[in-house]
Amino acid sequence: MPYNPNQPRGPDGRWIKTGGVFGAAVLAAVVAAASGGDVVTSVGAGLDAATSRSVSDADAANSKKAARKGDRAEAWRRLALKEIRKQIKRDLRCAVQSYGRVQQFFLRHPCDKLDQLLFVVQDRNGNTIAGSVVWVKMPSAESAAQLRGVEDTYGSGDVTPFGTEVLEAGGFRFTGKHYRSRLDGKLFVVAETDPIKGRPSDAFLKQVAEVADVLPPP
Repeated sequence: MPYNPNQPRGPDGRWIKTGGVFGAAVLAAVVAAASGGDVVTSVGAGLDAATSRSVSDADAANSKKAARKGDRAEAWRRLALKEIRKQIKRDLRCAVQSYGRVQQFFLRHPCDKLDQLLFVVQDRNGNTIAGSVVWVKMPSAESAAQLRGVEDTYGSGDVTPFGTEVLEAGGFRFTGKHYRSRLDGKLFVVAETDPIKGRPSDAFLKQVAEVADVLPPP
């Protein structure tokens, strides 16, 4: 479900034309409620923060190295970030936690396991980023590859972040603009990021997604 810049998702999960401030406001509410605290007081307040730019290739590589070991704190430190919120859900039901063609795929090809992580990271200037990581274990490497083919197709649906279901937040979806997926045998992993506050660059948001995507399952 990679992003099409001319047609982002709306709060109902459909692809519509809309501005980015509304989506950021909804995401801020979702993540703040999911963590039981306030992530930001307002989206507008973050517009004065300095732009967060992409880091060097060396720092990005070291960040991924730490992430592969499961050391999120070090991975974020290499990106000049600090994790301020996180929530993990394990053993979710794939067909329930998805929609569209992705859900139809799961109905025909049930997964063996689904875990999700929702996290919020922040830089020293107050730029705040939310991320989602989904680990799906399929019965075979072939079915995992087939799932990736569906998930990576524009407009095909998605595995939904657990926070919206828990909070009954109107089926909010990440925009898909900063999206990364990978295969590891039977395991299919999807990571997405979006800004909550401030002005992190698209390149940096994609770097954070690339690092999150190599995290091992919880």
